[in-house]
Amino acid sequence: MDLLSDLTPAQREAVTHVRGPLLVLAGAGSGKTRVITRRVAHMLREGVPGRRVLALTFTNKAAGEMRERIAALAPDSGVWVGTFHGLCARLLRVHGPLVGIDRNFTIYDQGDRTRAIKDTMERLGLDSAGVTPERVESLISRAKNDMVTPEVMAQSRQGDHTAAVAARVYGPYQERLRGNAAVDFDDLLLHLVTILKSHPDVRAELDARYEYVLVDEYQDTNLAQYAIVRALSRDMPNICVTGDPDQSIYGWRGANLKNILEFEHDYPGCKVVKLERNYRSTKNILEVADGLIRHNVRRKAKGLTTENPRGEPVELTIHATETDEARDLAARIVSLVKEGDQTFRDIAVFVRVTALTRGLEAALRAARVPYKVVGGVSFYERAEIKDVLSYLNLMVNPKDDLAFLRAVNAPPRGIGKTSLDRLIDRAEALGLPLLAMAREGEAVPGIKEKPARALRDFTLLMDELAALRDHPAEEVLRRLQHLSGYHEYLRKDAKEGDEERLANLEELVSGAREFDRENPGASIVDFMEEITLSTAVDRWKDDGGSVTLMTLHAAKGLEFPVVFIVGLEQGLLPHSRAKESPSELEEERRLFFVGITRARRELYLSHCRVREFRGSRSATVPSCFLGELPEGPMRTRDLSGFHSSAPTRRPPESRPAPGRFNLTTAAALAGQAEAPPPTGDALDAFRPGVTVLHPQYGLGRIVAIEGAGPNRKGRVAFTVGGEKLFVLAKSPLRPVGKP
Repeated sequence: MDLLSDLTPAQREAVTHVRGPLLVLAGAGSGKTRVITRRVAHMLREGVPGRRVLALTFTNKAAGEMRERIAALAPDSGVWVGTFHGLCARLLRVHGPLVGIDRNFTIYDQGDRTRAIKDTMERLGLDSAGVTPERVESLISRAKNDMVTPEVMAQSRQGDHTAAVAARVYGPYQERLRGNAAVDFDDLLLHLVTILKSHPDVRAELDARYEYVLVDEYQDTNLAQYAIVRALSRDMPNICVTGDPDQSIYGWRGANLKNILEFEHDYPGCKVVKLERNYRSTKNILEVADGLIRHNVRRKAKGLTTENPRGEPVELTIHATETDEARDLAARIVSLVKEGDQTFRDIAVFVRVTALTRGLEAALRAARVPYKVVGGVSFYERAEIKDVLSYLNLMVNPKDDLAFLRAVNAPPRGIGKTSLDRLIDRAEALGLPLLAMAREGEAVPGIKEKPARALRDFTLLMDELAALRDHPAEEVLRRLQHLSGYHEYLRKDAKEGDEERLANLEELVSGAREFDRENPGASIVDFMEEITLSTAVDRWKDDGGSVTLMTLHAAKGLEFPVVFIVGLEQGLLPHSRAKESPSELEEERRLFFVGITRARRELYLSHCRVREFRGSRSATVPSCFLGELPEGPMRTRDLSGFHSSAPTRRPPESRPAPGRFNLTTAAALAGQAEAPPPTGDALDAFRPGVTVLHPQYGLGRIVAIEGAGPNRKGRVAFTVGGEKLFVLAKSPLRPVGKP
């Protein structure tokens, strides 16, 4: 096919650039993947060997799409397309011993690493230090992404109790991983960086092998990923990076915006191409997005244009409570599907934090709207799946003590805690892995004959399974379930009504069969690596008939015809932690921008006056970002029952849309909930039809007044909680609207 005929001049310029550094600033929906894949195909036609090309991205989903498109243009090209973590895992299987890593290492997922940190804290006597293992894990992860060693972290974290605890755990945790021949996600990057820095011959070999390097979503790279890219493009700086500073939303996990902002400094003379034409969204949606993101300072200026129709206005709806917000959303979705040309699969709902999905799920269930939550409890985190994966990990890596402790009693084998504690103590004393110690169970003081025999039988089972490590995934899983007795164990539960666990196990086998079909010649080791390194979005499969609920972070890289973004309030979006940090506030604005630009045809925004969140109920303040959206492409619906006076006019660049709820009024409304009870003439404000605010029940409407004088009572119908009767002079009710 002609690779250039249907491209814009800017796209064509990027595709035809072959040698030397190239920065492609790709606006949202600007055809970036098309440019990358066409560029690879063009390079191959120009005589570049496919084996010399390395294409890196951040998710298996993105890598898979890129791989398929390249294969359609250039079958059997030999180009390696994958994620940073996938590349590192592949290279460490070869070069790992250079940094003391066993080639058969296990990759610990989030649950495994948290458990290992918890065990390490207990051994150090830090389990009562007032810091959670999850917080320690987060700080250690950030240190690794910033390439900070345990020694440096220990020296730089004085005075901060939480950081000091993490610094004490970091070194012993790394020793624990090394003893188990295991690595966590961050180690995959960090160990490769160490090899590239400490072994110039390996770096030069890889630099020569991957003569052409392409990096997608470069704005999301952290310091470790930056170091890898730099090391692989030193001698042969044929590097192309694509990305958008306006979509950098992972600073909280180490992404460094400087990497893309300073690319031209790192590679002098690099070519810069801007992709500013959007193929995804309507003009109204793009105008809202562009008006918002222009308030950021740390960015590369570019415009967003489209030849798409203007489309429906972007709609902002103001609700009384979070329950109203959820019910209206569900009703709107039902209406869109019944009356329009949308299906449930066309619709997505984005939230800033997962805790907001609870009320939305309840409303969708009540409206009989099918939905799927992306990023909830992962299939691979379910207990029965983790049990089977522990067998696989131990089968490949007999030093993995975490896997041993999980697998040895799944199903139960009569090996009690006392026997395991004695096995652990003896193994530590002799410096042996638990599986090796279990072979000598009869010789461990204190372990009785029956558990010792069970331990020996378990080691024989693992020997039998270890012989299958080079076999296809489906075969290994079927043999494992049969030989271990785990399938029969779950089948008995299924007979008693617990069928879900057995169904999940069968689904795992189905996944293995699909993997084998798509990866001929692959082994169970390859299957394990793929599922361990997959993200929530990678695991999400569009079943063709469900509304999608996900966080704004998870929505990155996706698109939907219709998008709802809910909870646009201060403390939610922007998040409360961005209050004192200009850089974090800009990242929150970028996050909102990403959400907006996922929408193709229709976009609905909403917030409410009163929200119950994390155990407390309070009046809210609308997001400061709403005041930055342009007026023209928007319309507002105020369903809250309270209409503020005309808002104070703002400068044109940040003027709110017509009818926008004023921030000052919202703050005053929040303060009213704390005012003293009404007296005298103030009681006359309570009349049937008046909207009132209660600090516990939220907004309601007076439906009847009973009696007179100081004992006058008001019956109020609340959106949440039904009708309540109050002695008005003694109640905390406050009128917020006229009848």
